[in-house]
Amino acid sequence: MTRVSRRRVNTLIETRIYEVFWEHLAQLNTSNLIREFLQSLLSHSEQIMLSKRLAIALMLAKGYTYASIDDTLKVSKATITTIHRQLNTGAPGYTRAITLLKKSEQKQAAWDKVEELLLKFSPAAHMSSARFARKSALGKELFKRKMQRQVL
Repeated sequence: MTRVSRRRVNTLIETRIYEVFWEHLAQLNTSNLIREFLQSLLSHSEQIMLSKRLAIALMLAKGYTYASIDDTLKVSKATITTIHRQLNTGAPGYTRAITLLKKSEQKQAAWDKVEELLLKFSPAAHMSSARFARKSALGKELFKRKMQRQVL
C-alpha cells in the first residue's frame, strides 16, 4: 500500500496540486500519452493495482462471482467487496468507465462478426498459399480477441 507523509500540506496547496493533476490528465488526449504519463508516475505495483480494480468493477458488472474474480485476477475477497460496495453506492467514475468499456466491447464484437463473416465467405485458398496464411492469421487473431473479451 502506498504511504502518504504524516506532515500535512496546506489545504490551499493541496487543492491546487489536485487541480493541476486533473487538468494535466484532461489534456492527455491519446491512450499512448496517458500510458506514458501513468507509467512514469506510478510504480509497476500501483499500475497493476489500479488496473485490477477496474477489471474487478467490470467483472462484477458482467455478473461474475467473487470466486471467479478471485481466481482470474488473484485479488482478495476484501478488495472485491470494497469495489462492489462502491459500485452499489453509485461510484460515478466506475459506472462511467464500465459503460464506456461495454460500448467499446460491443463495437469490437460487431466488427469481429463482420470480419468473421468475411473470412467465412471468402474463397477457399490452397494450404501452402500466402492467401491461406493471411486468412489463417486473421482467423487466429479474431479468435484471440474473442477469448480476451470472454475473460473480462
